[in-house]
Amino acid sequence: MMPSPNVDRRLRWPLWLALLLFLPSLVRADTIILHLKNGDRLAGTIVSEDTNRVLLATSWIKELAVPLSAIERRETVPAPAPVVAPVPPKAPAVAEQKPAPPPATTNAPPAKPAAPVVAATPPPPKPKPPGPKLWKAEIKLGADFLYAAKDTQNYYGRLKLTYARPYPDNPKQFFRNILDYSVDYGRTEDVVSSDRMEGSDKTDFDIGHQKFYVYNLGGVGYDKIRNIDLHYEIGPGVGYHLLILTNFAMNTEAGINYQAQFRSSTVGTGTNAVTTHATTEKFYFRFAEDFSWKINKTLTASEKFEFFPQVEDFGQYRFRFESTLSYGFWQNLSLNLTVLDMYDTQPAANVPNNDLQFRSSLGITF
Repeated sequence: MMPSPNVDRRLRWPLWLALLLFLPSLVRADTIILHLKNGDRLAGTIVSEDTNRVLLATSWIKELAVPLSAIERRETVPAPAPVVAPVPPKAPAVAEQKPAPPPATTNAPPAKPAAPVVAATPPPPKPKPPGPKLWKAEIKLGADFLYAAKDTQNYYGRLKLTYARPYPDNPKQFFRNILDYSVDYGRTEDVVSSDRMEGSDKTDFDIGHQKFYVYNLGGVGYDKIRNIDLHYEIGPGVGYHLLILTNFAMNTEAGINYQAQFRSSTVGTGTNAVTTHATTEKFYFRFAEDFSWKINKTLTASEKFEFFPQVEDFGQYRFRFESTLSYGFWQNLSLNLTVLDMYDTQPAANVPNNDLQFRSSLGITF
């Protein structure tokens, strides 16, 4: 027996009504908890998902994009069973946090602890280069012996002390002081043939142009053979560095010189001997030149010439010429051959105008 169509229509309405009541619970998506790699958690429902991100709907934002690379794992929370009668709200279910898996063990050796960082210490300061040598000393000692018709013995010595300090603002210019002291003594046939002492001090300093300098020269001494008991001189002047080469240097000078001599001469012998004394004080012009030539590593030549014409009478004059050839044979030792010539147009009584000497000596420089 077939059911009546009216009966079927009456059964359809309760079925549609039941379907409408249960449809929301059937299409409701499960809640997803995303555990992020930084330790945070996000709960919601997945709206969409692609290869790069997950679009999540939460209670506080409709669409939240979460990169897949930031998700460590997912946890699904089942939706609660549908109820017809209203029930009190339940506390949201909290998934139990699982402990993080232990780190994977490998057979690699344990990493060595990093070396402690030590602050780099600055290198010690470099030592300053030694400054220029300010002092230079030269000592010459010599003796000549001649045994012939007349036996002769001569002894002499010389000390030359030089101080040269460069200017701080121009190392090519200098302040200098030269102290020169010499002694001669000799005997011929037991008679004194040489008895002389001379000392001089010369100060000069470069000015203005690199080649000009000013100086002051002073000297004192005696010469018993030339009947000069005492003489002294002093005077300023101007100099010019004429040549300054690597192995050759030459200077010229011009100035004023005041000289005084105390002379004594003896005429006769025994009880008839008569000694006279005389004093001369005169002004002279001074013209001078000197050079030093380093010929090679062992051989050096030096020369100095001074000419003193009287201010009142150019026909009266004195000059002094000295030249030395030095041979350095070992370290700071040298053999020296010196020629010394002194001339005076107005010498003491019974004294020749010219005095020419040849000397050989051993030199020490330090």
